[in-house]
Amino acid sequence: MSVSRLHIIICITISAFLAGCSGSLGPDNLEPILEMLPAQDITRNEAVVSACIHKRGTGSLTYAMLRYGETDGIELQMALEDPTADIATVRLHDLRPGTTYFCCLEAGTATARLKSNTITFTTQPNEAPTVSAPTALSTGPLGIIVEFEIISDGGEPIAEAGCEVTQINTNTPSRRIYLPSDGLSAGQHRIIIGGLQPMTSYSIIPFASNSISETKGQPLEYTTSNSIVIREAGTLAAVFEGSSKIEIPLLSVSGPLNGDDFRFLRSLLGAPGSESTIESAVNMLDLTDAHIVEGGYSYDGSRFTETDIVSTGLFADCVALREIILPATATVLARNAFARCCSLEKLTVSASVASIWPSEECTSLSNIIVSAANSNFSAIDGVLYNYDVTQIIWLPLGKTGQFSLPPTVTSIGENAFYGTGITSLEIPPSVTSISRGAFAGSALREISFPDNIANIAESLFQNCRDLSVVHLGTGTRYIGNYAFDGTSVKDIFVAATTPPFVADQAFVNGNSTICGSCTLHVPAGCRQTYRLHKKWGLFEKIEEF
Repeated sequence: MSVSRLHIIICITISAFLAGCSGSLGPDNLEPILEMLPAQDITRNEAVVSACIHKRGTGSLTYAMLRYGETDGIELQMALEDPTADIATVRLHDLRPGTTYFCCLEAGTATARLKSNTITFTTQPNEAPTVSAPTALSTGPLGIIVEFEIISDGGEPIAEAGCEVTQINTNTPSRRIYLPSDGLSAGQHRIIIGGLQPMTSYSIIPFASNSISETKGQPLEYTTSNSIVIREAGTLAAVFEGSSKIEIPLLSVSGPLNGDDFRFLRSLLGAPGSESTIESAVNMLDLTDAHIVEGGYSYDGSRFTETDIVSTGLFADCVALREIILPATATVLARNAFARCCSLEKLTVSASVASIWPSEECTSLSNIIVSAANSNFSAIDGVLYNYDVTQIIWLPLGKTGQFSLPPTVTSIGENAFYGTGITSLEIPPSVTSISRGAFAGSALREISFPDNIANIAESLFQNCRDLSVVHLGTGTRYIGNYAFDGTSVKDIFVAATTPPFVADQAFVNGNSTICGSCTLHVPAGCRQTYRLHKKWGLFEKIEEF
């Protein structure tokens, strides 16, 4: 074989070998391929776009930039935080509603600039607002407070919103109550609807509008009555907003009531100092389902509400109040809660009340009623006793003339007969104790005590202007301070053979004492004993009986 032919064979063999190995020896640094995927989660103002980065070999991106815009000029851009990721997802914000956008991915390697395919998507257009059904927060005979939600503004500013009020089954035109224009936005809204008619049915429909259209919510049907339902303390007055006259005598109020609410109630019931301009015929209150809570301003200018307490002065000077039922949750009826309620005739004590103090100058009160569920108090013929009728708590001032205590009574509570119109009292032998001030300010003319009453308590007869005769039993051991202050007592009969202990101010009567004008009557044979006593001996006239 010649040398030339051998050279040709070697060349052909090498070429064939190289051709067979061409696949494994190709370039390994080809640029990645960029691919935009269809946009997702498209709303009026946002969209989610994604791009796949198909890597080939060892070639990698040095930067990646998402470009988008309203034209294919794609004027906006956003750099990707990690250009080496296999897939990039971005949420675009602040897009314009109802607008078509173009979007692509631009990127680059050390040697090349790359660009993906361009996609388009269109944002959702703006629409009419959406509103929820209304909810009644507080209701009354002449008004209602409702709450509804503007769920969405539809992408446009809210132009108007409120409630449309229509009398059901009448030809009365509908009227619209508008929310203030400076607070129109998506969210919860309250609106006060006043000027309603008693015992009338209404349809209340919320509405909201923008530049696109108006939307109405589901209707709320409400029939006015004398029952007031308060969902939030301090809103009672708002239920009557726009009303100039209340002709309903009985109001039933339920829900939480604070100082603001009681201040308004006091204005309806004729209390002085009221700023209300409403002409009110209200004279009866049913507060069974009401709940006294702390909060709000002072109800009378100086005092504030306390939770579950009918506080001092809460209804003081409510001259129009004739009947009231206390809240079922009330636990305390404080002293003088109804002071000077001169028209109050009937007071109903609820089940939870555990402490009661009388009120002054309730001159018409003749009937106290106690709930059958109350385990602390009882009432007999309108008179208040403890549960087992062993102590009299409060004799209403409307009771006059002669009064006899039940034979079960063993004690007379503090101020129990304060300011009452009774002129004489029969005290059974079962009574063993009488608290301070029990008869103060009453119309008593004469009174006799059983022999087993030892103490004549402090201020017991203070300011009993008509009292002239007092009989003290054989067991009398003590006379308290100011027992006879402010009286006209002419005769005191003391059956005790041993002079009782006398407090220093026991016989004080204004700027003087009763010792010069009152005759002291003592048991036969005891005159000298009393005359020699330091205090009893001050009586100018001592006679035996």
